Amino acid sequence: MAHLKPTSRFAPAPAVWAIVFALPLLSAIGARAATLQLRDGTILTGRLGKTAGVAEDPFQPGPSAGEIRTTPLLVIDDGLRRTFVHKAVVREVLDEADPQSIRVRVWQNHADRGASLGVVGAPVRVTPFDEFGRRIIELPTGDGTISVVQGITEITPVYTRVRGLRTKPKSYIWDMRLATSSIPRDELARVVAHATPRDDLDARLQVVRLYLQSERYRDARRELERVREDFADQPEVESFDQEIQTLRKLAANRLLEEIELRRGAGQHALTRALLERFPAEDVAGDTLQRVRELLDRDDERSAQRDELVEFLNEKVEKLDDPAAREIGGRIAEEVARRLGPATMDRLTPFRQLRRGDALSAEELTAVAISGWLMGPDRANDNLPEALSLVGVRDMVRQYLIETQPEVRDSLLLEIRDSQGATVERVADLLKRIEPPLSLPDSQVGPRCYETYSESGFRCLIQLPPEYDPLGSYPAILTLPPIGGTADRQVDYWAGAPRGEQGRIGQAMRRGYVVISVEWAAENQLAYGYTPQEHAAVLGALRDAMRRVAIDPDRIYLSGHGNGGDLAWDLALAHPDAWAGVVPLLARADRYCGWYWPNAEHVPWRMVCGELDAGKLRLNAREFDRYLKPRYDATVVEYRGRGYDPLSDEIQRAFDWMGRKRRAAPPEEFECVTMRPWDNYFWWIEAQGLPEKSMVAPAAWPPEKGVRAATIRGRKYTGNKVGVNARVDKLTVWLSPELVDFDEPIEVQWNGRRITTRGELVEPSLYVLLEDARTRADRQRPYWAKVESR
Repeated sequence: MAHLKPTSRFAPAPAVWAIVFALPLLSAIGARAATLQLRDGTILTGRLGKTAGVAEDPFQPGPSAGEIRTTPLLVIDDGLRRTFVHKAVVREVLDEADPQSIRVRVWQNHADRGASLGVVGAPVRVTPFDEFGRRIIELPTGDGTISVVQGITEITPVYTRVRGLRTKPKSYIWDMRLATSSIPRDELARVVAHATPRDDLDARLQVVRLYLQSERYRDARRELERVREDFADQPEVESFDQEIQTLRKLAANRLLEEIELRRGAGQHALTRALLERFPAEDVAGDTLQRVRELLDRDDERSAQRDELVEFLNEKVEKLDDPAAREIGGRIAEEVARRLGPATMDRLTPFRQLRRGDALSAEELTAVAISGWLMGPDRANDNLPEALSLVGVRDMVRQYLIETQPEVRDSLLLEIRDSQGATVERVADLLKRIEPPLSLPDSQVGPRCYETYSESGFRCLIQLPPEYDPLGSYPAILTLPPIGGTADRQVDYWAGAPRGEQGRIGQAMRRGYVVISVEWAAENQLAYGYTPQEHAAVLGALRDAMRRVAIDPDRIYLSGHGNGGDLAWDLALAHPDAWAGVVPLLARADRYCGWYWPNAEHVPWRMVCGELDAGKLRLNAREFDRYLKPRYDATVVEYRGRGYDPLSDEIQRAFDWMGRKRRAAPPEEFECVTMRPWDNYFWWIEAQGLPEKSMVAPAAWPPEKGVRAATIRGRKYTGNKVGVNARVDKLTVWLSPELVDFDEPIEVQWNGRRITTRGELVEPSLYVLLEDARTRADRQRPYWAKVESR
């Protein structure tokens, strides 16, 4: 499929390219290649083809005589995988020239005859590659386990080709591709070293070029240093010192990019440590200048933090009222403990107003407290109101976790009676409060917590390094296959545990929370499309959102195998909940074939293996439905791969997720449903869906003539919203993103007004708090609701 091209600002220097491109190319990738930029900024490079559908081979089309062929889909094949997108999502073609790519050949006695592997299941065991580039992979079959001996035959910067070898008593024909970046560094180095004649200067420089094109600049430099030593008597090596210096600069630039990534993920202590140890030898001046700027900025922020804490303490001490001084002191102490990069903006008005004598100590304290509680845009100089909101915040947190309705009612009355506790201000408090529930007591590793639902489903929550409960973190909700574990799913996204060091995988580098729930019941064999399975996953997510500072606009749903089946179905049933969906090795079955119109409202990245039981063909109808101009969908097929974890996909999945966010509730949408529990879409909740359209999982398949129920919502001009749905009861949820509460609001149901003409719909603290409590979305709670009579 397509190679996601690096977006580095630091291109290799011309001098380095001069050396490596002076070598004759071993071969090129494909006969004609292209580099495309998609609408979301993704870059795809590879051999380009066109096709009418994913089940058709775009590079060997065969239309019938006289047929006019429509080919709306583009396929980009980079040798490792094929990526399918609709041509409407392409912003521009950046390059149509063949990429100059190196290939290192490794001789193997590969099998041209023998048993073909049409379907490859999950491996039982895989040995590491030895220095000859060979390994053994054990696969389950109906007749027991078979052992296939594989050998690396070709290494490129993008992929490594691995083929079945001739063995006795039986050989297996298998052409597999692995991402070169996914092969452990030491294994790859041993294979490359053994395959390269040590006395062949051109071959040795080809290895340098391989590492360079793979953006492994440190490996390229070390290999070039060894070449310089081994060929010291050759005149060509005299210029290598300059190239080695350039490679050092490229490695330094890559380290700076890593620092910037960690800084953006909120890992400021690590960022500081890396900056202080940054290598200065042979590093470009502008790179060192950037390092100094980051260090200076960190010093300035630290000094500013200390100054703000000290100044706030001074102002609190000057308050005349002992009660005000006590509450102000509590907030000042909280600020001293919690003020950091994630919260510094809250005190921006306080910092800007602290110079001069324009405001009194009371007013400045009020600005600091109100900004800390509600954000910089809501800071004000009313001290009694600010002090009152401290108590309101504490009661709101208690309300969100209280299980007794009568206690919640009492808290609600206290909140309503508090000074300044308007719906608008409480909504601002909700956005900035610490998660109301504490982290679980059971910790199974560094920053990894274990919980169990009331139904007994086990869930793991992995936090990123330097997690701050006052921050806002993207999250991956990942579902294991039946028989798999939450631990393995967390390993996939966050890396395997490494003792006290914890996990250092991609989710940890990028500052993601990883949540995994073991959703299947004991002795379950397949995903059942039931409400219990949906509830297990959604319940685990909401519990995590009550405990962890998760950004609800950046929650990504994924799963492997039948965990991916569940993720696929759940995303279609609740498209309003996700920023993106990544089903891996999944099958779209049952309700997915009816719910496909709902896929328009959420981004999709669907990943499968070429030898995974024909998943591309089995899902072809759904893939083709999603690959339309209005949809945001990408289909990826890995060449020669079966039912394996596809760890090669991780970095590309993170690049994709980093470009996706859940949007505000849509002003117009249409969704379909066939299950009574799939009844909530953004701002519409329906009860009593048409019985003739409802099909229980146990009654599948639907009888002939059954049609899914349709729910349509639309926002009109004039502060009006309308719903078309044949249901018994309707609830329309309203927020400032949808309507203006200062003007009369009109709500229509099937063309009939269900609000009084000229009526002002009043925002409700009860609705606001109950919605935040039940859905656990504190960033986009609804303020009011209108129910049909």
